[in-house]
Amino acid sequence: MANLDLLLKALDSAVWEMGEGFKVLPDEDVWQRPHPRLLSVGEVAVHVAYWEAQSFLGEGFDSPLVQAETPYYSSSVDKPIALALTGDQVYAEVKRVHEACKAAFLADPHDSEELNAKRAENQWTWGATLEYQVFHFGYHTGQIYSARHLLGHETIDN
Repeated sequence: MANLDLLLKALDSAVWEMGEGFKVLPDEDVWQRPHPRLLSVGEVAVHVAYWEAQSFLGEGFDSPLVQAETPYYSSSVDKPIALALTGDQVYAEVKRVHEACKAAFLADPHDSEELNAKRAENQWTWGATLEYQVFHFGYHTGQIYSARHLLGHETIDN
């Protein structure tokens, strides 16, 4: 579990970093797409929360961000969504989903090489699941910053 502890800490850091992308974001721009073929900041957060919940909790986690119609860009791009949530509320919900995922993992710890039954279709281990989630948050945090820049926002220098 020791190497997974480091990955859990890295995932916590990635979630925090995503939060930086929500700072000083006007609520009217949370669900605004910078281009019809690019997802909004809110839609990107929905995607990330969906996959973290699926990877750690499986089906049925109650969150406005965990929506079955948003797993991939290709299933989302032609169906824009806009939830009645502000930027602060979206990020608070991303953190709530993350904390629920982390608590579920810590309540039933796994070895890094043990297969994750919730990602069985990919034959992912728990180590691979955590590694990918760190990458996933980082990758999509970059998209959040890009969307903000395309909408004309100055972002914090991080």
